[in-house]
Amino acid sequence: MAIQSSTIVDALDANLNEMFQDGLTSWDEEYSKVFNLETSDKQSEKDSYESGFQSMPQKSEGQAANFDTILQGISETYMHLTYAQGYEITEEAIEDNLRTQDTFSKLPQALNRSAIETVEVTAFNIFNNGFSTAGFDGVSLFNSAHPDLDGGTQSNTPSVQADLSVTSLTAGLTTIEKYTDERGLKRPTKAVMLLVPVDLWNVADELLGSEFKPYTANNEVNAIQKKDLQYMQGHYLTDTDAWFLLPEKDMHKLKFFWRVRLGALKRGTDFDTTNLKGLK
Repeated sequence: MAIQSSTIVDALDANLNEMFQDGLTSWDEEYSKVFNLETSDKQSEKDSYESGFQSMPQKSEGQAANFDTILQGISETYMHLTYAQGYEITEEAIEDNLRTQDTFSKLPQALNRSAIETVEVTAFNIFNNGFSTAGFDGVSLFNSAHPDLDGGTQSNTPSVQADLSVTSLTAGLTTIEKYTDERGLKRPTKAVMLLVPVDLWNVADELLGSEFKPYTANNEVNAIQKKDLQYMQGHYLTDTDAWFLLPEKDMHKLKFFWRVRLGALKRGTDFDTTNLKGLK
């Protein structure tokens, strides 16, 4: 729908002192701190994986060595999506507007803000939907029964969801360092980031920043500090009490693909209506 004179009534008022524009500023970029960013020039991208070998068995004298094989994993295909939005201003709105520069000059910035927000929300919806949407292995991203290729299962979430606390965070840090690979070998995984919604920033700060163990008068050392864990507020996380522990990016493999990055604003005048258009 085009922006018309009736849309900007106040801008036609000669007594108007200033026109404020909402939606111009945004938080610093967050998704790139969590996701592995990749570019693509294909219609789609595909990932797959394979196992390593099982632990080496003992060999008796004179007996043949055991010959193991690798196991083929499940593949995942990423289909690229297109997002676009623009604005349109009628010629009359431009002509009638007494403060054209103030009214319309910030629209490109507002449109860019819309694009930035869309990127962040799209990325963090991986977390927001991670307890309900099935992934490539048939279960949700955060699940207590991820199938291993050797027939077992592994969990990356508590069997009973727990609020962020000394106890739950300690348990999470411990569990991550007990992870094994598809053949049962120890996987050297260490949490480096605690990702929390803005509702939990104070709890995260108390847990990681206190010299002594939080919420106790026993003068115990804060052992969590020894883990060199950093926390990050995710402004686009929607669950107010969900929290996440992440290892280094090359360990968790969460990906965000760019087919075409956000570019400059496209502008033009519609031949039929003489309306001014801007497109991102």
